[in-house]
Amino acid sequence: MLIGRKKHEENGSDDGHYYISISDLMTSLLFIFILILSYVMLSFVKKEDELSNEIKKIEQNIEYRGELLQNFKEELLGKDISVEIDKENGNMRLKSDLLFKSGSADISIEGKRQIGEIAKLFMLKLIDEKYKIAIDTVFIEGHTDSIPIRVSNSCRDLWSNKELSAQRAINTYSEMQVATDHEINNLKNIKNKHLLSYSGYADNRQLCNEMQIEKNATVEEFDMCKSKNRRIEFYFTVNTPDTKKMKEKISD
Repeated sequence: MLIGRKKHEENGSDDGHYYISISDLMTSLLFIFILILSYVMLSFVKKEDELSNEIKKIEQNIEYRGELLQNFKEELLGKDISVEIDKENGNMRLKSDLLFKSGSADISIEGKRQIGEIAKLFMLKLIDEKYKIAIDTVFIEGHTDSIPIRVSNSCRDLWSNKELSAQRAINTYSEMQVATDHEINNLKNIKNKHLLSYSGYADNRQLCNEMQIEKNATVEEFDMCKSKNRRIEFYFTVNTPDTKKMKEKISD
């Protein structure tokens, strides 16, 4: 009987240790799970905060860009230069009828004055740290109406609107260089890349749809539509996050 009782006690003692071990194991696993869950949640919150901060930076840059364009408009108006600005998209437009003769890329005397004043404002405003951080590139864009031109050129027999718009953009940039003794070439963004660039779009980016308005408009209205499309446009792009780095942060 003693032997049996001893065996029973020994068996009972072993079972107790077994159940205690399982309980400890489950508690440990639960603790580890809570730690992992907490880590994942903290990581998610951290990444969400990082993305939120980047969005705030973009919004701030857009706000500074709009402020910059408004400053340009007001100061140029004081110099008898009328520009149209689009704060939302980052554009400043200058009618090319005052800058160039029809079918020509040669800048008029008045055009040189206006472009010179704009260039000086670039040098004054775009060295401001907040605008330097906000603006990535300023594209100088040449735009024409849809009426085909046939103009002789020393380099080619004929120019198209595409070539004319591109040359007008190039000549605008060159005049900005002259007006600032080429100092404008030193303007760079926070990535240490040149701030200014140029391109020509002919009539591919119309502000007024000439084909559509021609059907029902008077001659004066149609001419006004074409005039609106003939322009030099300064397109200010804002700095955005490095997408490669952002992807790496998200995937970590």
